[in-house]
Amino acid sequence: MKILHIINDLSRNGGAQKFLIDLISNKPQDIDVSLLLIDKINDYQETLSELGIEYFYLEELNLKQKLSLLVWPHIVHAHLSPSIYLSLLFCKSKLLQTEHNSHNRRRDLWFMKPFEFLLYLRFNQTICITDKVKEELTRFMPYFTKKYTTIYNGIELDQFSQRQRNNICGKSIIKLGMVGRLHPYKDQQTIIRSLKSLSEKYQLHLAGGGETQQELAALALELGVEKRVHFHGVIDTVPLFLDDLDVYIQSSNVEGFGLGAVEAMASGLPVIGSRVPGLDEVIGRDQMLFKQNDPQALSKVILSVCESDEEYRYWSQYSLNRCQDFALTNFITGYYQAYDEIYQAS
Repeated sequence: MKILHIINDLSRNGGAQKFLIDLISNKPQDIDVSLLLIDKINDYQETLSELGIEYFYLEELNLKQKLSLLVWPHIVHAHLSPSIYLSLLFCKSKLLQTEHNSHNRRRDLWFMKPFEFLLYLRFNQTICITDKVKEELTRFMPYFTKKYTTIYNGIELDQFSQRQRNNICGKSIIKLGMVGRLHPYKDQQTIIRSLKSLSEKYQLHLAGGGETQQELAALALELGVEKRVHFHGVIDTVPLFLDDLDVYIQSSNVEGFGLGAVEAMASGLPVIGSRVPGLDEVIGRDQMLFKQNDPQALSKVILSVCESDEEYRYWSQYSLNRCQDFALTNFITGYYQAYDEIYQAS
């Protein structure tokens, strides 16, 4: 079986990109995999080289190479827009896409509805990363529900400390943190605003880069909390970053899954998240969710966790138990079974 993955780029700053690397890193030996990247951002060149996986940049292919690639794969797996539209050119291949988010901007544009209809009509299968993502997709495009299924994202649990956290009340500094793009889909602003309701011992550590960094830094300065907000940029050592935190917060406007939240769970951190579709399903407990864009609601949840050693230990143990549902082995098995079913289908 030959599978071609199409994705916009391979930046370390994106969850879909990490998802793809995990998927191809664990492929069965009898499956050939190649990658087609629309942009030349590729932070995983060394990884791909070690795996022996061939990749192409769209802009570097000549006409002959493009035509050859069009007839190569049995299955094309598309990730994100505009890559999903490019996959429609592969007329001889079976098409699969992963729905990574519970909402996207295209759904708000009425003139895109016919194109979206044709897109979902053409795909043999659409895999959603949570049931909530599937529910939102069904609400938006109810005509092809038999083609929709759910496979949870997964992580390699052994890469994280899986350490029970115990006492927090005696700490002179409490480190809150989040890993994620600095992008309008995320909502680091609400965490920064919540610091105004918390004592000086609470610090915020943000890992990730992106277009909203200057806006976030300006907000911290405006609120007078700039000395308590630390920007770490894009990092390669997420497990070490998480081990240095006390509480993890996934604050988002749109979050189909929340890979960072699961990684934090596997580090034994209490995990707090926005009450948005997908992320609420991953966190799984209403007590650890706060109303989207509400810093006061967030600060109340933070204090409920951090002002009692008993509560802190409880939510740490909850995280360690919850992350087992998102083991990488389940994720890998689900996807390669889906490929086989599509390949074998007439």
